Amino acid sequence: MKQKTLIQIWGKAGSGKTTTIKIIRQELEKKYINVHHTYSLPLPNGEIYEIFNCNGFIIGVSSMGDELKSHLRSHLNDCFLQCDIIIAASRVYNSVDNFLRKEANNNNFRLIKATNYRINDVRLVQDEFSQESAKHIVELIDKIMLGIL
Repeated sequence: MKQKTLIQIWGKAGSGKTTTIKIIRQELEKKYINVHHTYSLPLPNGEIYEIFNCNGFIIGVSSMGDELKSHLRSHLNDCFLQCDIIIAASRVYNSVDNFLRKEANNNNFRLIKATNYRINDVRLVQDEFSQESAKHIVELIDKIMLGIL
């Protein structure tokens, strides 16, 4: 791995940021921690804040990106201190986005901003598009872990 990396899932309210991050977490579990792990959509409600070991890399995950409250700030500070890769949500240009940009710079993390696939057709299921977006981000994480990116 060349440089510590923050992957910021960035978007407006209700755009599937939390779901995408939860699926990324599930995909990393399935790929690197427990190959027999399975999950189905939709995933349970609620936010996730976690730091875990993934194939020798410390990865931090934060799905709450609406407002920078003290518990989120504390978790993200822990992530910047401990993690090789951070995956965090934020809304577009809010307090979480400002904090992530500043801390990425202060801690020498490269910042990759990603948006998930969004749809406007009510006949389609957003979770399925979030799953595809998450799989592509996991491919990016694979390349980061291999030192390709």
